[in-house]
Amino acid sequence: MHYHIMRTSIRNGICLVFALAALSACKKDFLDLEPTELPTADQIKEAGKWNPDVPEGFVNGILSTFFKSMQSTRGNHADFAQKAFDISSDLMSGDMEMSQTNYAWFQSPARLVSYQKDDIMNYSVWRISYRTVSLANGFFRSVGSDESVPEKQNNPKTLYNWGQVKALRALAYLNLAHFYGKPYSDATKSSLVVPIYRAADDASKPGKLATLDEVYQFIVKDLTQAADSMDKSKVVRSNKQYLNATVARGALARAYMDMGQWEKAYDVANTVITTQAKNYPLIAAKDILTNGFNDYKTPEFIWAININEDNTGKLVSFWGHMDVFTYSYASVGAFKGINANLQAEIPDTDLRKGWFNASRGLPLSKFFSTAKPTVQGDRTWLSDIVFMRMAEMYLIASEAAARKGDEASAKKHLLTLLKERTAADNYAAVETKINGLSGDDLLKEILYNWRVEMWGEGFSLTVMKRFKIDIQRSGRNIYYPNQIIKWDLPVASERDIEQSSDQVAPVAAPDPTTRARLLSLSAGEASSFFMPLLPSSQKKRG
Repeated sequence: MHYHIMRTSIRNGICLVFALAALSACKKDFLDLEPTELPTADQIKEAGKWNPDVPEGFVNGILSTFFKSMQSTRGNHADFAQKAFDISSDLMSGDMEMSQTNYAWFQSPARLVSYQKDDIMNYSVWRISYRTVSLANGFFRSVGSDESVPEKQNNPKTLYNWGQVKALRALAYLNLAHFYGKPYSDATKSSLVVPIYRAADDASKPGKLATLDEVYQFIVKDLTQAADSMDKSKVVRSNKQYLNATVARGALARAYMDMGQWEKAYDVANTVITTQAKNYPLIAAKDILTNGFNDYKTPEFIWAININEDNTGKLVSFWGHMDVFTYSYASVGAFKGINANLQAEIPDTDLRKGWFNASRGLPLSKFFSTAKPTVQGDRTWLSDIVFMRMAEMYLIASEAAARKGDEASAKKHLLTLLKERTAADNYAAVETKINGLSGDDLLKEILYNWRVEMWGEGFSLTVMKRFKIDIQRSGRNIYYPNQIIKWDLPVASERDIEQSSDQVAPVAAPDPTTRARLLSLSAGEASSFFMPLLPSSQKKRG
């Protein structure tokens, strides 16, 4: 059954909800334009009685929390939700580096001081993630429950929307786990991380911190139910900016990788590959240097957002910080490029070497607007953004297979990816090389491909933690140049940092080759300082 759902745009959808809910509630407080003012479940339900587009529009509003600019601040140009998180985490790992900066944006993650409770990164991750959670829980209460879809609401459209919202809530908690939690292990899974808010909980009161294991079990449950509900609905999404069961399963594979559950991660990723590879074919070798990652309709993209005049963040956006061909911070000197040491590892046989220019490692041929090759040629900021693509599934399947001892499957999935990242006349040699690897050497090759293939997409910090690798920053990084950043050292402190007018460098330490790094943001401080966003009818603080 095919439903042309989500008839309103994402922007218009959330505006519709707020407008209708305000009219239905007839309460002055709902007209408050503060971003903290969210509609209640009762308001959604009441408005939905006389306009069926309201629940649909509300789902659009939840989705917008992943890309809407300046949700947590008034004017901070590093505040554009998920893609800002992606940039920050790549800078924290050191795989992305700043060779020059003329502005302050993203300096704190590059300096490894984002853990401070009043830092924009710390604040935004917490604020935006719990905004998603609060909106999601409002939706669940409006249909009855987040445990299951009530029988009377058990229709295809509701089942589909319920599944979408389940997945979006889980993705918010996955961000919280990544940024506030330690790498998952037997030794850390009992550590306290962040509060879990279910639909039935009173979010007006600070929640008890959940353990890392409880958070991940919550994520796994949400994503499993999300995929099942969307499958059951048989609704076909109208375009790639909405979620489907494949998106939910892709996120589930991510969670299992975090947890070190290799068998489950492999099974989920392999299922996505075997059932969906034809629907989301890898970007072909002939197109890998000309794609630009700027069109949400790119066949490989599993989940991507169509940026248009209604929802563009303009300068306050991924493109405003990454692309020199867009009128942007990057185009006037706030350069973000690949770690020069990693760049040097890319062989001439790897087509992805052409993604980056030689001098600063800028992604001139990975992320570029349609205005290329004119610097600042694009002044519309309408390039699209991608959240999930098929290459990630091949890397998950390859790594998970290798870690569980199935090296044949690991090589098969890795070679499928590399066939589209290698010139045809060089592929035989690459195939021979990969087939000759085993053990740690095979894992090192998979690690290399994670770091290069997914560069700039927000994966390098979790990969760094999972592989337990120390990353040496290059000499062209203005923050901690040539220093080795240990994956498991505690956070840096202000006392460890010496500032000058144009750069920050570490103070001499007993071991000058190592620096404390940001494994996680300050969950304990944040949880005492910030509260999740609440519906307008509930008391807020923080």
